[in-house]
This record gives sequence, structure tokens and C-alpha cells, in this order.
Amino acid sequence: MVRSSANDVPVLVLDFDGTVCIGDAPVWAYADAVIAAIPANAPRRADVVAGIRSRLSAFLGGSIDAGVYVDGYAAVALLAAAHVTSAQLDRAYLTSRRELASGALAVSAPPGLARFLTGFGGDVERVLVTNAPATGIAETLGMLDLASAIDRVVTDAGKPAGWARILPELLAGRPAERLMSVGDIWRNDLAAAADAGCATALIDRFGHRAGPADLVAPRFEQLYQGIREWADDPAAFAGEHPPTPDDVATATATGRPTA
Repeated sequence: MVRSSANDVPVLVLDFDGTVCIGDAPVWAYADAVIAAIPANAPRRADVVAGIRSRLSAFLGGSIDAGVYVDGYAAVALLAAAHVTSAQLDRAYLTSRRELASGALAVSAPPGLARFLTGFGGDVERVLVTNAPATGIAETLGMLDLASAIDRVVTDAGKPAGWARILPELLAGRPAERLMSVGDIWRNDLAAAADAGCATALIDRFGHRAGPADLVAPRFEQLYQGIREWADDPAAFAGEHPPTPDDVATATATGRPTA
């Protein structure tokens, strides 16, 4: 439940896939559903399928030769684009979300996330904002022991364009620095927030260095200390952590250049 004093507390915005819910099983479930949609009589189908699986595996494994995609879902969609329709991709995605909701897919939360989020108590409003549909979100949050650590959930957010509607609603008159957005896709999760003057934290699993952020680390748990510093004093944090393009290449979890 959102507290009546919400305008008095900072807002921590969290993405879902790749942020609070980690693991590649949902991406592989999507890939399997996409592959199932490729016609059985498609030319060289076996080679196409092998190519999709091989390149996806390389990307998720962090291979520098695997190509640059915003995430695993985008990788699957682009690798299969010549062989399935957009409607088939959409159906495959919904199939993977139903599998997630069923509990059949191996996912986890970042280490210590539930304790970290509940540790804020009523001092921070914790909001999940995801482009995913509602299917599987509540079930997965419950499985990951995060249901009580989230105050509000926004699904089908339509990021990045959806931020034009969502950000003003979340800020609700607060100064911009009192909102921090955390996510693993810079364009979708952080760019609009950064442009608005909000704080940002990027989980850069693949080292893509897609854009500037106040905090950058390959894993969410490495950002906890910096997020806590922001929550304790958002105005001071804003002055101490001005994002620059170079930060994406050199920042540690506290946003300061590495030695």
C-alpha cells in the first residue's frame, strides 16, 4: 500500500526482468516459444534454430563476439526476425510469461535484495515499473519474497515513451532528485529519468556502457550502498554524483572513478 505521506519520501523505481528478477530461464522460454513458431518446412530450419540457440547462448554468456543487444529478449527477436512474424513474437512472449507465472522457470532475486528493500521501512517508496504484462509479476514477486518489499507495481509501462506519463505521477510534486530509477537497460529504464534530473543506477551486466548514470555496476547488489546514500540525502547525492559519459566506462557501484 502506498503511504499517505508518499510526497514526503524519496521514490525508488525498480525494473523487473534483469533487475529484481534475474536468471536467463525466461529468455530461453521465450526463445523456445519463438523457435516453435518457425514453420517445420522452413528452408534450413535446423540450421536456423541452431544459429539462434548458439548466438543467444554466446550473448548471455558475455561473449564479445555475440553482438550487442539491449537484452536477451531483444536478441531472440532480432535473431529470429526473418523467420517469424511480429504477432508470433508477441504470442511467444506471452507464452514465456505464463511459464514464469507457473513457477516453472528458475529465477532468483539479487542476493540480499528483500532485506535491502525492507530495510528502508517507510522512508522510501518502492515502485516496480516494468514493460512486462501483469502475468507472472505478482506470482514471481511472491516466490522471490519481494511482495512485501514493493509498495506499488506498474505493468505494461511502455518504457521509454511511457515515462512521459509515469514520471510526473511518481514525482507528484517532489524535486526530481528525490526519485531514483534502477534498471539494466539504459534507454528504457534510465534515459528519461536522467533527462528529468532524477538519480539513476545502471546494472550493466554485459558492459555495454549505453549511457551515463549516477551509479554503475554489473550486479544489483553492488549498487546497494550507493542507493542507500541517495535515500539518506537525495539532494546531497545529486551534488556529489553528477553523471557524465565517462562515468559509464569507469564508475564503481558508488559512482566514483576506479583507481
